[in-house]
Amino acid sequence: MSYLDGVILAIISTVGFGATAVLAQSGMQYVKPASVTIISLVVGSIIVFIVAFILELDELTSISIIALLFILLNAVLSYPIGRLFNFIGVKYAGASRASSVIGIAPLITTGLAVWLTDEKLTLMILGGTLLILFGITLILSDRPISKAETNFDSGNQRGRVD
Repeated sequence: MSYLDGVILAIISTVGFGATAVLAQSGMQYVKPASVTIISLVVGSIIVFIVAFILELDELTSISIIALLFILLNAVLSYPIGRLFNFIGVKYAGASRASSVIGIAPLITTGLAVWLTDEKLTLMILGGTLLILFGITLILSDRPISKAETNFDSGNQRGRVD
């Protein structure tokens, strides 16, 4: 696979991540975030196991102990804890806001990659991460309009009841 293939796959994955927040929000009308997390992890794990065994069985049998430790740490932090906190955030802040906050992940990833893997920080990467931070600040500074505040018949430009 090439660099471009990796970028294309990453872009395609955003559709799944974006849909996850909306679907989780819809599901949490009926169940709690922990239940949604458990169900999504079990179903997702089954799918990943099947695909991994079909496509990369030889790779799975040759994983080193060090690599396995990093993978296990990733599994603990990212999937159960990250997904649970994400779903709780979606329940209370809404899908669009919670997913937007997750958008600071590249900022955290960049910092950790530079620190832990000696990845080079370029001006473009730094500028992009700062723009992400600026965008998240804009999104979070926007006050949500509750249904009780909305009155579109009053002629008020902001749709707020005075």
